[in-house]
Amino acid sequence: MTGVKKSYEEKLKIVEDYIANRLTYLEAAEKNHVSYSNIYSWVNKYKKHGPIGLEDNRGRGKPTEIQTTEERLNAEVETLKAQNKWLEMENDALKKRRKIAGNHKSQGLDKKWNI
Repeated sequence: MTGVKKSYEEKLKIVEDYIANRLTYLEAAEKNHVSYSNIYSWVNKYKKHGPIGLEDNRGRGKPTEIQTTEERLNAEVETLKAQNKWLEMENDALKKRRKIAGNHKSQGLDKKWNI
């Protein structure tokens, strides 16, 4: 929360850390010294647009009608790759959670831990 602008690479690293380590927005914010709202915004942009969503797009952008078909397709491929990566990481996290829940059930801890 220092007011220092984060680069694209820093934002990407923070979002990937948030996903990989299953942090809460608050944990990620405190760990990286940025605001909760920044983490929330970056994660949602990453989910929706992939890594491209974390780029600083302020100012005048390139009009879409000037973009070539190849540029549009490349951007779409990058977005789909990022969404796929997000879903794979989310899937892995859910598998780990299911495995932990299964271990708790087998030990009779499911009622205590409300799983």
